[in-house]
Amino acid sequence: MINFSLKEFVDENIQNFDPQNPQDIIKAEKLLKAESKLNNKFTINEIEEFLEYIKNNKQHFDRILNLPIIKSICRDIYPESLNIKPVFENISESEIEEFREFFTPYLKEFISVSIRYNKWQHLINFYNFYFQFFSMESLDFLKIQLHDKNRLIIEGIKKDINFSLFKKNYPFSFDKKFYLLQSSINDLEFDDDIFTISNSYGKNHDISIDKKMIFGEIFMAAFHFNASNLFTRIIIKRNRKTAKEWINQKKGILNNLAHDLAHFFVKDENAGYIVLLSIIIFCFYFLSFFFVVSINRKAYIFYSVINIVALYVSNRKLKYHYSLFNPENSIHTMGKVSAILLNTIIINFVLLLIVGLGLICFID
Repeated sequence: MINFSLKEFVDENIQNFDPQNPQDIIKAEKLLKAESKLNNKFTINEIEEFLEYIKNNKQHFDRILNLPIIKSICRDIYPESLNIKPVFENISESEIEEFREFFTPYLKEFISVSIRYNKWQHLINFYNFYFQFFSMESLDFLKIQLHDKNRLIIEGIKKDINFSLFKKNYPFSFDKKFYLLQSSINDLEFDDDIFTISNSYGKNHDISIDKKMIFGEIFMAAFHFNASNLFTRIIIKRNRKTAKEWINQKKGILNNLAHDLAHFFVKDENAGYIVLLSIIIFCFYFLSFFFVVSINRKAYIFYSVINIVALYVSNRKLKYHYSLFNPENSIHTMGKVSAILLNTIIINFVLLLIVGLGLICFID
């Protein structure tokens, strides 16, 4: 692939550079090789490929290469602003058609990077705004990559792994934009894949909490695949209804509290804060027992019974969310314990009136 940053460097340093002028070509060669020796900015191979390109190609696509997004991709710089529709002013269809094949290796690299980092919205925008720049080769390449991702989901569903590990290995499976991209390209192309993914649940309703969480996330995301096939549409809608039923099973104040605590304590970016908060929670929880002991033995027994009940309720509410925690991550382990204790403390707060009445009854 041609390194187009060389063209920019030449234009900046040679006034009115004309690729058709042999003298300008000689100047460019000397300039680039001198820069290579001084700063190692360009390799000799890059320089030779660039000079060969400008010597042998009458069409240098200057107008196309002035488009910011195309320019970034050709310079191996990943474009970030892909949400603005471009204006192809003074760029003819024949020029784009000629550029298309030349652009293919650059576009394939952009597609690879986007998929590697789950930049599905970027691919959607590029496909919608720059569709005419896709050659058959680059479009087929994109389709193959998406089929491969779908196969990974199908294979992953068959494995006996928890929610946390599944999300880590297949994050795209929970992303609605991943499915939206496929229907934007060609829903019939990916219909079999989406049908297989959506039908993986089958008729087995006796599944683990982990599987319910995995299927639920996939079903909610896959709903954004706009299928024209009637049977696929039916199964996608049915699955979304099933996913909502699972979510509704976990509604309520205590379940919402458990959900929020679990999701807070699995955020790795809060690691330092989680450690500090965990220490405070541990101290507060266990010091509460010393305080009750200082009152009398009967109060301690009553408080212990209340805590056993609260711990049971807390553990039961958080059990659905245990899969979010990675057992191999020490911060997650600490977070899991902290979430249970904090949930217990909050439930205990509701029972404080009962505890208070109990203290009044048992204190001599």
